[in-house]
Amino acid sequence: MLFFVSFEYIYLINHMNTDPKSQQTLFNEDLVIQALQSSPAPTALYTDEDMIIRFANDGMLALWGKDISVIGKPLLEAVPELEGQSFLSILRQVWHSGKTYSVSDAPAELIRSGVRSTNYYDYEYKALLDQHGKTWCILNTAQDVTPRNKYLLSIQQKDLREQAHIEAMASTLEELRATNEELSASLDLLAESREHVRTIIEQAPVGIAMLQGPKHIIEIANPAILKIWGRNKVDVEGLSHESARPEMAGQPVNKWLTDVFETGLPKVNNEFLVKLNDNGQLREAIVNSIYQPVFSSHNEVTGVLVILEEITEQVLERRRNEKNQHMLSMAIDAGGLATFYYEPETGLFSGNNLLKEWFGLSHEENVDLSIALAAIIDEDRERVAAAIVQSLDSQSDGNYSIEYRIQGPGQHSTRLVQARGKVFYDSTRKITSLNGTLRDITEQKKDEQRKDDFIAMVSHELKTPLTSLTAYLQLLERKAIAAENTQQQSTIEKSIKQVLRMNALINGFLNISRLDSGRMSLQKSDFDLQVLFHELEEEMTATIHTHRIIFESPEPLSIHADREKISQVIQNLVGNAMKYSPMGTEIVINYSAPGGKDVAIFVKDQGMGIAEDDQQQIFERFYRVESSQAGSIAGFGIGLYLCREIIELHKGVISLESSLGTGTTFIVELPLKISNLASF
Repeated sequence: MLFFVSFEYIYLINHMNTDPKSQQTLFNEDLVIQALQSSPAPTALYTDEDMIIRFANDGMLALWGKDISVIGKPLLEAVPELEGQSFLSILRQVWHSGKTYSVSDAPAELIRSGVRSTNYYDYEYKALLDQHGKTWCILNTAQDVTPRNKYLLSIQQKDLREQAHIEAMASTLEELRATNEELSASLDLLAESREHVRTIIEQAPVGIAMLQGPKHIIEIANPAILKIWGRNKVDVEGLSHESARPEMAGQPVNKWLTDVFETGLPKVNNEFLVKLNDNGQLREAIVNSIYQPVFSSHNEVTGVLVILEEITEQVLERRRNEKNQHMLSMAIDAGGLATFYYEPETGLFSGNNLLKEWFGLSHEENVDLSIALAAIIDEDRERVAAAIVQSLDSQSDGNYSIEYRIQGPGQHSTRLVQARGKVFYDSTRKITSLNGTLRDITEQKKDEQRKDDFIAMVSHELKTPLTSLTAYLQLLERKAIAAENTQQQSTIEKSIKQVLRMNALINGFLNISRLDSGRMSLQKSDFDLQVLFHELEEEMTATIHTHRIIFESPEPLSIHADREKISQVIQNLVGNAMKYSPMGTEIVINYSAPGGKDVAIFVKDQGMGIAEDDQQQIFERFYRVESSQAGSIAGFGIGLYLCREIIELHKGVISLESSLGTGTTFIVELPLKISNLASF
């Protein structure tokens, strides 16, 4: 709304709009708009009496403290804090009269980052006329001159104070020529005033230098500007700028100083690349600079005030962020990920082009939360909404993860997507947004289904001959027992064990397939854990002769769980303990319910133990401990994985305590539903 723009930009705009048919000229409207967009000076275009915002570059949006959503809105609607200020009436006057209005150091009250403040601006409203002499657009340019205004105000105040001192001193000399003491006091006061100004400049956080005369003699250079220059005060004060800073040769700074001194017009540079002295070498730096002419009481330029701020690190950091953002975008595109952004407080929902395609929208259309939810299959919609609410709950970890199906308008097939997201908070732990990605897993799920079907088919085909083989072996075993052929009986027993082991492996693969496809369900019921322990004890002591299996069941205890699967977990843990424990050692299985809410089942062996590094991965699928002792032990690494999955389906936890050489204790913790079985 408030601006300064170069004459070249105004010429291009005038030339473009006073001749609407000149589309074949070297610079068309699009190029001019691009130039305005790239301009460091805040720039905007308005139409109609209500001053509809048709264009605003980044500088103007930052000046207003707004974002691009204000484009297309009336000025007062977009920037309501302008209500009661004179800008709209001036704009309408320019609109009707067609006459340009410009002003310097004008105050304006704006709200930026939620803070209302008054700053000062040089700005211009230029009416752009068509071939009939009527206004069709107003070009608004501005420059924030608050620092300059404040500085010039302090200079003016200083001049006023000095003028007052001089007038008072002249009056004193006129009236009391003989009072040398009063004259001395007045001179001391003037020197103090000058010293006060010098002190202010010395302590300023930005670089300030005062150059006097056409040779630009450095009269004052504060520490901030000396640091930027890479110079010491004794090396520059009293010298001309050109001789004090020889590294400026071939750079435009000296010419700018001469132009400002001769024309009396200030020179402002934003993000200017300059080479500066650095211990005798040259370094590249990025600076903002202002070269302001200093006028005498006779309106003659006596010097140039230089205000300099180095912004190298800020600009480089911004460029690094832009590069990182670009690399992230490339990674997202390469990974085929759709991205989303959701602000719970405002309801704002947005996504990238891929997300729009999946939800049946064009790249130009806006996507909001209602459109996204409408594209979700009816059976999944409520589940997705619940997952979003859960992730935004103050008690959650802020993670959002779910799989669901979508079908956009006009699409003939559903798409299965995997959503992953994270809730972000501000410094007060207030939720700001939920950001995340969607991944199309339709084909992946089809591949998994084909794999599961294959495993089920192969397992079924394998189990049929194994069943027959078991029957034949059992028949041979009975004949061997009848014939009292102990050698043949022992061989057949070992064969039966291997067949049973093979059958257990096949069942394990089937269970993994059911887990992956979500088809493993629990058949929960109330049962006595003590009774289950007695049954397992009878079965294991009758079939296991290599280890001492000890079941300890202190008292009847009812739990609500899937009896067969809990039995399978205990059998897997005992089988695992047998494989990794020396023959003849004890394996103890017991349970307790100390807290009254959970039951803990313990399987303790006297085996080789598990290293701490392996303990973190022991329950992962297909993971096997790598050691010289375990190298000869057969297995696929699925037993403990199945145990964990079954226990987690029960909302329980499985863990272990172990160290090398001292054995291992596996601990299964399950929610306990207590009933008084002592009265059975």
